[in-house]
Amino acid sequence: MSAGPPAPPERPLWLTVPGASAAVALAWVPWLALAALAPSLVGAYLGSAGAMLAVVTVGWLLARSAPEPSEALRRYHLDEAEVIAMGPGTAVRRLPWSAVVTLTEARHALVLEGHGARLRLPLAAAVRSALLARVAAGLAAELWALLDEGETVRLGPATDPLPRALAWWVYAPALAAGLAGAGSAGLAVALVVALVERGVAGLSRRASSVTLDGGGVRLGRVVVPWSDAEVRRTEGGPRVANFWAAMPVIETKAQLGPYSATVRFRMRQGDRGLALVGEVEPAA
Repeated sequence: MSAGPPAPPERPLWLTVPGASAAVALAWVPWLALAALAPSLVGAYLGSAGAMLAVVTVGWLLARSAPEPSEALRRYHLDEAEVIAMGPGTAVRRLPWSAVVTLTEARHALVLEGHGARLRLPLAAAVRSALLARVAAGLAAELWALLDEGETVRLGPATDPLPRALAWWVYAPALAAGLAGAGSAGLAVALVVALVERGVAGLSRRASSVTLDGGGVRLGRVVVPWSDAEVRRTEGGPRVANFWAAMPVIETKAQLGPYSATVRFRMRQGDRGLALVGEVEPAA
């Protein structure tokens, strides 16, 4: 299976990027103030419950369209061995590449999980390339080994918006609105809406999950055997956990069908840039 010429040699990784623009943190302060003023500004027209509903709705839209304000106070350093999260203040968290178990592209972040840590790196081309080269190949090899051993692997997207984004853009402003005049009725509305929203997000996450096993690919009640699978790369899939690692595994499995083989996953330069591909090792 050929996927183009090998990727050119890379320079040693040494990259430091901000978690988010300072404008995000600056925008959050007036939003919090506006939310606190909402009961007095629109309470006469919408009532306290309506004012709170407006705050929660706008906050939810902001949580989907902007990163967390705290990310503006954080920097990420990437080198050949690990990623280091610095900030806010003197806080430092380190995550070796070898310890990463999940890599997910969320709406505004590249989420790494491992060793009990969860880091949200900025969604930038340089960061994506670094993670693809240093994390995805190892995760793909582990996924291939699990499928080869007959294990079942379930891949699902992160809940959208992420909980931490909701805490900044929805929950804190809703609390400010409640304390500033929305009262117990407004807070009750916020609580009910938050519970319903998380329930719907959880159901959507489960409905979008993909299950891989020895028999094929399962999405909901639809089952596609490996021998019948045909894979096409599209733009809509990266938010599934370990999508970058799973994609070459699924492509290779679809080409091999139910048969087993020794596969190595390597970076290759294709028409659309760097890509991770599976290459079947010849039998001894």
